[in-house]
Amino acid sequence: IMHPEVSDEFRKKHPVSSRMSRYMEANGAPISKNNEARYYDMGENAFEDLFADLERAKKYVFIEFFIVAEGAIWDKMHDILKRKIEEGVEVKFLYDDFGALLRTSTDFAQKLRAEGFEVEVFNPIHKYTSKLFMNFRDHQKILVIDGEVAYTGGFNIADEYANLVERFGIWKDEGVRLKGDVVWSMVVTFLELWAVCSKNEEIDYERYRAEKTSIQSDMYCHVLRDGPALDTRSFVGSMYKQMIHYAGEKMYVMTPYLILEEAMIETLLEAVRRGVDVRIITPHIPDKKHIKYMTEYNYGILLKNGIRIYEYEPGFIHSKVVMNEHCAIVGTINMDYRSFYLHYENGVWIYDEEFRQAVEADFINTFAQSIEITYEDWKNRPLKMKIIQPILHVFDALV
Repeated sequence: IMHPEVSDEFRKKHPVSSRMSRYMEANGAPISKNNEARYYDMGENAFEDLFADLERAKKYVFIEFFIVAEGAIWDKMHDILKRKIEEGVEVKFLYDDFGALLRTSTDFAQKLRAEGFEVEVFNPIHKYTSKLFMNFRDHQKILVIDGEVAYTGGFNIADEYANLVERFGIWKDEGVRLKGDVVWSMVVTFLELWAVCSKNEEIDYERYRAEKTSIQSDMYCHVLRDGPALDTRSFVGSMYKQMIHYAGEKMYVMTPYLILEEAMIETLLEAVRRGVDVRIITPHIPDKKHIKYMTEYNYGILLKNGIRIYEYEPGFIHSKVVMNEHCAIVGTINMDYRSFYLHYENGVWIYDEEFRQAVEADFINTFAQSIEITYEDWKNRPLKMKIIQPILHVFDALV
């Protein structure tokens, strides 16, 4: 549902950023105001609040994640949700089959259904094994409680996202807790994919709408969602480019994977040429070595043209955040071909100075914990890398 009065108000107050806002509305992502958002710079902080909110659920819980892994985080969530189901709370649980394939038991969904969960599995792998159908995954992360509070971010349901186990040093991830009018867009985003997976076109969306929020604020939000069935263009990729286009002072990016198409590289370089401070943070310790090699290969042209690149030294950075001096996008979207064209992704665009400052504080703190890579460093990388990387670069769109 569009809100023309909010659009008009935003356009008058913020003429530059309203260009982005109008583009998002044209792509089916309405603007909302009267919102609250809490930014998490580490996954473990998000889980603390998330569990407390689950304990307060009265009507329903929607859960959608790419990776689900049995362990301490899942055990705690599972325990709360079982109790909630016994209290009469409706629980819809949607997860990606590929993301859960090696981390859950083969009868995982069956057991949950026996406990009263409604479960849908996105794009089951066994149907397509002969075709190696591993693309078009559901990479969205959404949790909604009673239509009143919602979460999204980079974190999944697995112990490494809360640093309860160590996989690649300290695992740094981001998240956001949302309240207010924006939550309805999160409800709709979840139900759209649920309807596809359950083959149920008769869902009564309105029964999941909460009563009007009492929040009064000038925090403006757009919920972004994208996927291969929605459009051949990349809506989320276009939004990242627009964040860069409308940056006048600074453009900061956190991403675990930096695999860029030519148009994105040129957009970043244009920003530097007009004097924007462009900085990118990637992991120092990778989760996948071949993708680390490909990420590093992209450093060359960026460093040569004045973009500053940092590697998060304590471990693996899984955060997917972009910000300029006006606004920020927090969500599931990596700076790579897979996120822009092959996966279902979601995020939230937030225009609010206090929230933006919280995101910027995270960037400044993370720069301080990172190694800055220079163009000289990149030119002097090992000969092995200089040979392997151009070969891997040919396969950018396939990883």
